Amino acid sequence: MSNFIAVAVGFLTSSALLYRFESDIENNTNQIRKQLYNSQKQLKAALPNYLNSELKNESLTQPFKTPNNRPQLPIPSISQTQNYVNYRLIPTFKATWNDHIITFANKVTNFDVNETVKTAIIKTKSFAEDRKWTNGKK
Repeated sequence: MSNFIAVAVGFLTSSALLYRFESDIENNTNQIRKQLYNSQKQLKAALPNYLNSELKNESLTQPFKTPNNRPQLPIPSISQTQNYVNYRLIPTFKATWNDHIITFANKVTNFDVNETVKTAIIKTKSFAEDRKWTNGKK
């Protein structure tokens, strides 16, 4: 049963983290697209009228907000980041996370309450005897 709990907790936590990473990447990408659109708009507004009239036939398009309709950006740093996250960060994180969850589950499973209480009582008695505590006085 403890292995099931460890796997379930690891799965839920990993899923939540992956969902959070995906959401952050989506938000960052949308912000970058909006900034590019605004910069393009400002650049067109700053051009002289004769150049601006030649560019009128090229309309500005608002960036897509849904993930299925938007084109892929040809930025190598994003693909390199995706490769790093997919092939290096996530497997390393998963392996480390699983090791920690398994260690914690084993400690919880093998925890002996009686032995711990006995050890605590013995240590308390020896501490009191070393300090010679009697009726609250040293």
